[in-house]
Amino acid sequence: MSGKKGGKRDDSYFAAGRRKRNKALMIAIPVAAAVIIGAVAAGLFYAGQNPYVLGSTHEHAVFAVKLDGQAIDFSQSKYQLASRYIHVERDDGTTLHLHADGVPFGEFLKSVNMKMENDCFTRDDGTQFCDNEEKNLRSFVNGEEIESMSSYVLKEDDRMLVIYGSENDAAIQSEIDALKNTPVKK
Repeated sequence: MSGKKGGKRDDSYFAAGRRKRNKALMIAIPVAAAVIIGAVAAGLFYAGQNPYVLGSTHEHAVFAVKLDGQAIDFSQSKYQLASRYIHVERDDGTTLHLHADGVPFGEFLKSVNMKMENDCFTRDDGTQFCDNEEKNLRSFVNGEEIESMSSYVLKEDDRMLVIYGSENDAAIQSEIDALKNTPVKK
C-alpha cells in the first residue's frame, strides 16, 4: 500500500504517524550503526593497550638470575630501561625499578626478550633451561621458595633469586645471603 490514494497523498492520522516513524528510523539507524562501530573500534584499540598505570608506584628490589652457575649480567646496555614499567637502569644489573602497580617479574623478562614458563627459563638468545632429572629451575623471594617468579609482583626491598641447576641447599642459601648483602640502588 502506498502513502497516496488515487494519486493523492494520504493525510490520515495513521499515514502521518508512519511517515514520522520512517523519518526517525532514517536518522536513528545510521546513528546507532556509527555508535556500534565506534564502540567496537575503541574496544579493539584499548584491548591492545598496556593495563598498567605508569607512576602508580615506585618500588625497588634486588634480584639475580643464575643459570647453570652463570649469572646473567643485567648491567649490559641491551637490558637497560627496556620497559617504562619495570626495568634496570644506570648500568646497574641488580636493582629492579617498578613504576606501575601490578606489573609482574615476567613483564621485565618479556621486555628483555626472556621468559619463564612451564619449568623453563628462556634467555634472550633462545637458549632454554628446563627442569630435568638432574637440574631444576627454582625461584626464591626473601629466602622463601615460591611457585612462580614470573607472576610475582615485587615489593620494596625484596630479594629475588631465579636459579637453574643442581645446587644443593647450602649453595642456594649462599646465593640468597649474597642477595641480602647487595644494596638496593634507588
